[in-house]
Amino acid sequence: MADRDALVTEQDLARTYDGGVYDDAWVAVREYRDVARYQSENPDKGYTAIANALDLPQGRVRSWTDGKTPNVVAGIETARDRGWIDVKYDDDAFLPLNALVAGIFSGGSIIRTNWVPKWTLNEQGYHSYVVDALELAGVGYTTHEEADENGGPTIRPADDGAILGRVLCVLGAPIGKKSELDDITLPWYLDGAPTDVREMFAHSYIANRGYSNPESTRVQIIEKRPQSYRESLAALLEDVAGAPVTVGDRSVTISADAARALGIELSN
Repeated sequence: MADRDALVTEQDLARTYDGGVYDDAWVAVREYRDVARYQSENPDKGYTAIANALDLPQGRVRSWTDGKTPNVVAGIETARDRGWIDVKYDDDAFLPLNALVAGIFSGGSIIRTNWVPKWTLNEQGYHSYVVDALELAGVGYTTHEEADENGGPTIRPADDGAILGRVLCVLGAPIGKKSELDDITLPWYLDGAPTDVREMFAHSYIANRGYSNPESTRVQIIEKRPQSYRESLAALLEDVAGAPVTVGDRSVTISADAARALGIELSN
C-alpha cells in the first residue's frame, strides 16, 4: 500500500463511509456518477427511465436526479477541492496532513461518533504547530476551553472537520481512544517515506509529547501503549536522529545526541 503514488484515493475515502446507508460506499459513488452521466447524455429521460436503464432502485435515482448528493460523494468532492484526494508525499497539501496525523498520535483523537478530529493544546498553547497545520490546511480552527481527558483545552477544525478526520484515518490515524487500542501502530505511509516526511512526523510528535528533565540532558516521551508501539516509535526517532533512542516499560527516551540531532533545546 505504501509504495503507491497517491496516498489518499477516492476509494480509500469512500470506504470510511461503509456500513452506513451503503454496505460498500464506493458502489454508491459509481452508481451516482452513472446516473449523472446518463442524465447528462439523455436530458429528456425521467428518473424512472434512468432507473430502468441502469437497473437501479427508482427511489434512489429520483433522489439523485432531484439534486440530493450522497454524503460520500460530497465528501470526496470536498476532499478533492482541498487537495487531499490523490495527494502525494511532495505535494504542499500533504505537509499539514502529516503534522496533523502526528498530532493525533501524540495528543489528539478522532471522535468516533462524528469523525471530527481534536487536539489537546500543550504548554505552547496557541503557538502549537497543530494550529499552524490547521491554518495551512485551509480549514482554520475553533477552541474549546473545556478540559478533555488529558486535562487541557482542545482545538478542532473550523471547516470540513469530518472530512479531514476521514482523510487522517485513511493515512493511518486511529479512531476513538488510543488507550483502548491493542493493535495501534504508526501510520503506514511512514514506511518508505522520504526523509523530510519522517523528520516532520518526528518533530511534530516530539513537540507535542516530549518532556525534558531539568536534571538530565535526555528527553522522554511517556507512552502507555503496547511495547511494540513504543519500539516502532523509538526506531523511527533513532532513524531520523541517527543517534540512540531507547525504550522503557512506559517510555521512549531520546538521548542527548539524538535530541541535539533533532533540534530539541535541552535544559543543560
